[in-house]
Amino acid sequence: MKKLCFTAVLAVFAAACMFKPLPEVPTLGEVKLPVVAEEETVWTSTDYKGKPVLMVFMGSWCPWCKKSMPAVMAAEEKYGDQVEIVAVFMDNDAEAVAKAAKEHGFTVTALYEGGEVAQSLEVNGLPHAILFDKKHRAIKHWEGFSPSLGDEFQTQLADVTK
Repeated sequence: MKKLCFTAVLAVFAAACMFKPLPEVPTLGEVKLPVVAEEETVWTSTDYKGKPVLMVFMGSWCPWCKKSMPAVMAAEEKYGDQVEIVAVFMDNDAEAVAKAAKEHGFTVTALYEGGEVAQSLEVNGLPHAILFDKKHRAIKHWEGFSPSLGDEFQTQLADVTK
């Protein structure tokens, strides 16, 4: 009987060691970033609890980011009432972001000083977009620019707003 109990305990222990825990899903957490606007304001992620969030990380100097601006604006136009869509610029200079936005007719809420947030979310290149669900868990990443980016945004945003 002792042998049987020992064998059972050993089998359970061996089985437990074989299974790896599921990877932790990145979450948005509390993010506060300044908004590029005439009056100084701060965007806070916790203001959008229960609402999906699409964060697109960009740089005012980045040509591929500028190419992705129409896709971001189209997403905002179609889903902006159901999904919080923001462009998070790595720039620390609000004027540089405002100039790039104006130059390209970019009307999506533009945040700046996003370097620390990008680092915490493991953003490795630009542009980089992350879609968070209603519980602010990361559910989709896009790295770099692709001509199909606009269609991909539309498909994923349609799914997350169902």
